[in-house]
Amino acid sequence: MRFLHYISLTVIAFVGVACHRGSDVSSDARAVPAPGYVAVEGGRFVVGGEAWYPKMLNYKCFFGGLGDSLEVVPAPWYTGGDIRSHFDTIASWGFNAVRLCLDGDWSDGDTAAMHRATRRAVMQADSAGLRVMLLVHPPLDAFWMAYTAGLMRRLADVPALWAYDLMNEPLYFDPKPRRDKRQANKIVQTWRTMVRQNAPHQLFTLALAEPIEVFEWDPSMLAVDFVEMHTYHPLRVQSEMWWYANHCGKPWMVGETGLPADGDSVPYEAQAEFMRQTYRYAMACGACGYGWWEFQDCPDGVNFEARYTGLRDSAGRAKPAATLLRLVSAANSTDPRMPVNYYNMLAYGNVAVTGMVTDRGGRPIEGAVIRGWNEDWSVGINTYSRPDGTFRLVSNDVCTHFEIAAPGYDEAKFDRRLSYPSDMSLPDKEREYQQIPLLGWGDSISILPCVDDGRYAATGAIEADMGGVALKKL
Repeated sequence: MRFLHYISLTVIAFVGVACHRGSDVSSDARAVPAPGYVAVEGGRFVVGGEAWYPKMLNYKCFFGGLGDSLEVVPAPWYTGGDIRSHFDTIASWGFNAVRLCLDGDWSDGDTAAMHRATRRAVMQADSAGLRVMLLVHPPLDAFWMAYTAGLMRRLADVPALWAYDLMNEPLYFDPKPRRDKRQANKIVQTWRTMVRQNAPHQLFTLALAEPIEVFEWDPSMLAVDFVEMHTYHPLRVQSEMWWYANHCGKPWMVGETGLPADGDSVPYEAQAEFMRQTYRYAMACGACGYGWWEFQDCPDGVNFEARYTGLRDSAGRAKPAATLLRLVSAANSTDPRMPVNYYNMLAYGNVAVTGMVTDRGGRPIEGAVIRGWNEDWSVGINTYSRPDGTFRLVSNDVCTHFEIAAPGYDEAKFDRRLSYPSDMSLPDKEREYQQIPLLGWGDSISILPCVDDGRYAATGAIEADMGGVALKKL
């Protein structure tokens, strides 16, 4: 979850090596996976030739103690036992994997002791029947590259360690404010080399947030084994899953999602229904795994989402959603449909910018991400180009700042003032997704928006034409 990871990252420089396109990165894949390790085959995870579908729970942890007593310990708000008992609980709920979100800046610590402690934590998860995705500090400088390479060597013989997550949500946590796609690709190619040299039987990924990651950390071009995407809020999850499913160009899974529920303003039953529907939709869209944020509520979280997304309340009592994945199936989810709000996610209705995205040869580009901001940058709005390259960006306030990029193409970033009537009305002009209720956008049996009642079409929006935007193939 973006407001909890890597609070104290330091701005650093990085020099990469030769860049490889995402479509060219399979040449170093393992021809025959090692016994017991997870591999990717045909867009799915497999173990020993058998399909494996991770049902993953995110688990926050830190280093505690000193020297030989150093251990990986639960987040301080996780109550009712130690890390091993928590792993047993997670397995009893029907999860088969955990994402250990090992937080903090430990550059002044005992590296060898931290490696040993991390190995013990992974082995504890394994003994509880859980495979591990390990989120580590992003190896963006010499110290963290050496630390991570050493950790990989220390854990290379542990099949339970299924994958490394080497950076959480670069959209929010990349210490460099702006990064060219080519530089991001060079970094990830360097990481791929490090993984192959030090952990040849384990996979690696990056945790990507909204589709606007394509502006810098383009998932279609990154040399990862699979994409792990994060998505929240009922109005967003289907639209963002649909985009990743159709445009990331790689096997992908949901690494984080969740609906906060306090049992009052948001009932626990709504959280369980959200899990049921998003799990089925992810399966229908071809996701190769599903992950939930997080193990237990964080009472001191920075907002409602941070405080109440856990599967246990702050006193350690399990919520109804905790055991749902043990029972829920993907029945009736084999024919996914495009979300009713895909092109107008938040049902804006005042004004619209129309245009077309093509390559330099004039050929239309589908799946380009079009981002607009109002004059003071307080509200940002997204849409996507259609199969014919056209787009219609609907907003409640006039947009003057724009950024457009597509998978495998460069970006265009510019300001433009389009012509609208001077006397037009702009009701609800400051609305963005954090201001929209979590419930009430589906029908009587759905948490997710599923009723095409015309509100997303915004047929009354006042339009202005941007014209064509041509992007260069990378």
